[in-house]
Amino acid sequence: MLQLPIHIRMLLCLLLFVAPPTLAQNRQTDSMENSLKHPKDDTFRLTLLANLAEAYFGYDTVKGWRYLEMEHALAEKMHYLFYIADYYEVKAKMVLSLRNDEVIPLLDSAIGWYEKHLAQKPTGTDLAQTLLSIATCQGQKANVMSAKGQFKQAIAAYLEALKAWKESDDPRKNEAIATYCANIATVYYDLKQLDKALEYDKAGIPYRLADGNEELLAMAYIYVADDWVSLDRADSAQIYLDKARTLVRKLDKPGLNSNYFARQGNLYRTLRRYPEAVDNYRKALAASGALGSPFKRCSQSRALGECYIEMQQYDNARKELAYALAISTEKGILKEKQLVLRDLMKVEEATHHDAQAYRYLKQADTIADSLKNIESKTAIAGIEAKYQAAEKEKEITQLQGEKKLQTLSIRHQSVLNYILFGSITFLLLLGLLLYRNYRQKQQLQQQTIGQLEKDKQLMAVNAMLRGQEEERSRLAKDLHDGLGGMLSGVKYSLSNIRENLIVTPDNIAVYERSLDMIDSSIRELRRVAHNMMPEMLIRFGLDEALRDYCQSVSNTKLVAVRYQSFGFGSRFGSRLDSQAEIIVYRIVQELLNNILKHAAATEVLVQLVREATRLNVLVEDNGRGFDTGVLENNKGAGWTNIRSRVDYLKGKIDVHSETGKGTSATIEFTI
Repeated sequence: MLQLPIHIRMLLCLLLFVAPPTLAQNRQTDSMENSLKHPKDDTFRLTLLANLAEAYFGYDTVKGWRYLEMEHALAEKMHYLFYIADYYEVKAKMVLSLRNDEVIPLLDSAIGWYEKHLAQKPTGTDLAQTLLSIATCQGQKANVMSAKGQFKQAIAAYLEALKAWKESDDPRKNEAIATYCANIATVYYDLKQLDKALEYDKAGIPYRLADGNEELLAMAYIYVADDWVSLDRADSAQIYLDKARTLVRKLDKPGLNSNYFARQGNLYRTLRRYPEAVDNYRKALAASGALGSPFKRCSQSRALGECYIEMQQYDNARKELAYALAISTEKGILKEKQLVLRDLMKVEEATHHDAQAYRYLKQADTIADSLKNIESKTAIAGIEAKYQAAEKEKEITQLQGEKKLQTLSIRHQSVLNYILFGSITFLLLLGLLLYRNYRQKQQLQQQTIGQLEKDKQLMAVNAMLRGQEEERSRLAKDLHDGLGGMLSGVKYSLSNIRENLIVTPDNIAVYERSLDMIDSSIRELRRVAHNMMPEMLIRFGLDEALRDYCQSVSNTKLVAVRYQSFGFGSRFGSRLDSQAEIIVYRIVQELLNNILKHAAATEVLVQLVREATRLNVLVEDNGRGFDTGVLENNKGAGWTNIRSRVDYLKGKIDVHSETGKGTSATIEFTI
């Protein structure tokens, strides 16, 4: 019967985590690389490096490695435990396809560093992210252990990962739980514990339904049918294959078609309905050809040949098995080649070609010996690795003991020196402490006075800013509702008068120009009112208001303004404090006004990046640039307003500019 090879089902489930780079992803990496040129601080730089390493993983390995090593160096320098752990986790992903034996030590290192980070008692999203990172590492360890045949250890690691995901609130929860259930079922299937495989395959289905991925849901139904076939429950298997058939027909994907028709062929073969089995195997083979899968073409051709043997159609069987033998030989699929040779031996025996049957038997036995040698070498390598690890552990323990004795001896010799120098330094320290205490009291008094003065200044700035915004709001309403309404009334009255007067053509032209001037006045009035207190800011928040404002500036054709935002609408929410939104909006508005007045730029980038406790604002142009030293003595109202608003929100502003190379203003706020 056509059987799924070890770990093929697991590979299908893991494919959902791999996706090719998209245009949006390329734009995001470009934006992050631009931000990396002028990072606000080391923490922000570390976050960018980690995100870039993860983003390039899978399609630009060279860049991925470079950013990963830069992340590790900076994390070590800052002693930032979470990102040290992240380095080992991402590195394990990168070496998985190249050096499988290095993966588990890297993942163990990642888990160790994550646990050290947990010892620092993180909270909120930091805690949740760390727990799921440990779960992900456990899942990756389980994948490698399962591939090595370490099934019991793999199940234990999968269960740890599954427990963590079930306790999380992450939006990927359903997808992850369903995947781990399928992986655990695969291990039990390989161990021939079919009842347990069925239990976990069925447990994953509700999560696949909740996740909404129809292709993986269809595969989940197929896996359950696979389990029922192995348990000789054809009726139950057919129920789940019928559920899968609806989705298979709807999606019509080669990989899904291949899996479905192969399982339906298995079921018919179990029921000895060989013509129907042959029909389904041929459909599966056609889908595998479109998919470009040599292994599936080989195994499905072998299944066809075995059906023909059962039907005593030996010429057809020989043809299909010869095709399978050619593929297994070309691709080096030894296990399949051994099975195909044994099937060919049966064909030749049945047709009384004993010499050819004997040759096939000898070839199959040779491959069987080769497979045993490979398994033996793998087992020996595993035992040797365990022995080396145990010996290394003993060596480490011995060295630690020697080091401990040496440390105790040094400590004993140092005690007398400490007592001698301690007595001398005690009096000096006492005098220094008394003097320092006196100086600290004076400094504390000065700091208290300075803080009070600063608080007083902030209160004054707060009152001024609130007064400005309230006055802007009042004037905007008065202009829009009062003067705007009056102008609209005048226009309406003039329009009505025209119907009742007889005027000359010249006067009509003057009359039409007057109405156009009133329309222009109304539009200008509304624009002024909107700039004084944008309705988008009040109704939809900072992100939408700035997007609308940047678009309106671009529409003037004076400069092209490109707006980007990250982190809004995510788990952090989409709105800030209303006062903070107004202040940030005014800062960006003032920076754009300065660019329009002085920079002679053609392009401007406005970027907002929101994180858990920070908001970063970047305004960058390609204008003429200027000497930033003039800002220190600048008394202009525009720059003064920007600085006062930044100071009010306790933010930091950094301006980079070179003559002829444009200007970049970066502002960071704590929110």
